Amino acid sequence: MDVSGALHTLRKHWILTSLLVLLTLIAAYQSWVKLPGPYQSTSQVVFLASEQASKPAGDNPYLAFGGTLTTTADIVRREVMDPRIVAALAARGFTDTYEVENDPLGVGPILNITATGPTKAGVMATQAAVTAEVQSQLQELQTDFLPKNQITSMVVTSSQKATLMVSKKARPLVAVLVVGFILILAIPQMVDAAQNRRRSRRKKGSQRPWAPIETPVSAPSSSDVLRPSQLTPTVGQRTETNGKVEAETANHHEVTTSGIDF
Repeated sequence: MDVSGALHTLRKHWILTSLLVLLTLIAAYQSWVKLPGPYQSTSQVVFLASEQASKPAGDNPYLAFGGTLTTTADIVRREVMDPRIVAALAARGFTDTYEVENDPLGVGPILNITATGPTKAGVMATQAAVTAEVQSQLQELQTDFLPKNQITSMVVTSSQKATLMVSKKARPLVAVLVVGFILILAIPQMVDAAQNRRRSRRKKGSQRPWAPIETPVSAPSSSDVLRPSQLTPTVGQRTETNGKVEAETANHHEVTTSGIDF
């Protein structure tokens, strides 16, 4: 691509270029303001050993972490992510998307809860509802056990306000700017090419077509006229010519004969 030529075309059609730049900026602003969110809210729930399981550790549940708690956390996670629970939460008005995951660091039986949606209020409400559902599902799994033998849970962290996901928010903005930049470069080029084609057609139409030069035929001179004897006789002329030759031969014979008799 000829950069200098493209810049020259943009300067040449500066009114069109300015209009395209203005429209691109307006579209980018609208995409940033009008498109909601997305916002995100998070929380963490930790699973603690039961009262009975904590006795060997001096009744301290924080000293009784084990593999059984991690397994229980994964079971609860699967329950909360089940489509049945998702539909039940949506029926209660919590329609924003949420995700429940095991702690990525693997340091213990911790579930990370993340809610994502277009509004701050909706995201906060969904995150709180899913956090409560995690604790509720843990209790439902242990309804047949005595309270002292039940695993308990505790909310470790919870977002006080929803945060804007800038990276996802910027994606529509970047897409609008890229498309606008392409149009700013392409449309003036197409307009300039169309004008050049029309200008070329006008020049061709205004030019008078060249007429072929005719050389005048000169009259034949007297020297160029061939004598009848120099022309090759045609079929029709041979009979007349033979007759003249025979007549001349007969006359010559008569003159010779009359000379001898004299």
